[in-house]
Amino acid sequence: MKHAPKLALLVAAGMASAGAQAAEFEVSENTTLTLGGEVVLNYLYEKRADGDNSTKFVDDGSKVVIGGTRDLGNGITAFAEAEFEYNTLGNNDDVKRDGSILGFVGDFGEVAIGASDNVFEDLISDAVDPFENATLEQVSLTDEDSMITYYSPDMDGFSFRLQGRHKNEDTNQSNTEVSLIAAAEYDFGPVALAAAYDSRGSIDANGNDNEFTSQDHVVGIAAVAQLSDRLEASARFAQENDQAGNDKDFTAIAFSYNYGAGDLYGAAQSYDPSNGSSKSQVAAGVNYEIASDVLIFAEYGNLDRKLSDGDVEAGDTDKLGVAGLIYEF
Repeated sequence: MKHAPKLALLVAAGMASAGAQAAEFEVSENTTLTLGGEVVLNYLYEKRADGDNSTKFVDDGSKVVIGGTRDLGNGITAFAEAEFEYNTLGNNDDVKRDGSILGFVGDFGEVAIGASDNVFEDLISDAVDPFENATLEQVSLTDEDSMITYYSPDMDGFSFRLQGRHKNEDTNQSNTEVSLIAAAEYDFGPVALAAAYDSRGSIDANGNDNEFTSQDHVVGIAAVAQLSDRLEASARFAQENDQAGNDKDFTAIAFSYNYGAGDLYGAAQSYDPSNGSSKSQVAAGVNYEIASDVLIFAEYGNLDRKLSDGDVEAGDTDKLGVAGLIYEF
């Protein structure tokens, strides 16, 4: 399953943060710095829609994460985090900043500014995505930069998340993309229900089309059930619309079973576009924790993507197999 441990105060903010063994340094009585990260290596087999196939050995997003928290008093804690991505397999020094966040946590909840995860993805898309790499086809969502996000506190099982993105798309700053995203969850204990909406910034503040020309909103609902101490099941329906009246429906179920030393997991999805052919997509995987913070996994996915469908391009992945290793520090 996806492994993305977070720094203590950054669970809601959603950046892929330092692992459980991240080092903490107390700078002063009120300030703590944290250093961690992960190495992700994959051996991939891909068959594309045009029939071509390839194998490759790749770094799939290794990173170093630097974070810090400070107690501001009055029950408010400030935090900042910066994530730097690098290529473990490369022979150069190309390190780049992948994202950063500034935020504040208190009784009011949490406010985060920066590269927060899209809250639709958090509660809807991820509900049926237990995979490291073999993720089934998903709706298209607002990009995850220039975000301002509010996470409510838990109110007897109910919580909500509000998010806005304001992005200038050209050097003259005349084309402004504004996206609004909202999500809510009610956790009954063994079952949690969620609903979300993403406007995708289809119309800018002046009523003009922008980056998402001809596209419109995305809506979704999801349910996650803890069936036993070891077995979890989930279901999700999401619909992506465009301004021409076309839509794409994504209906999926997933499961995860903890067998002791790791997890067995899988998902199946019906993808039904109003323009194009319906598809049945499936994927499955298994992982094994060989040592603390060292995980190996294997996954296979069949996305049923054929060139006979107008929604598919030659380079799109049809089938995928992957074996990988993740080390968190």
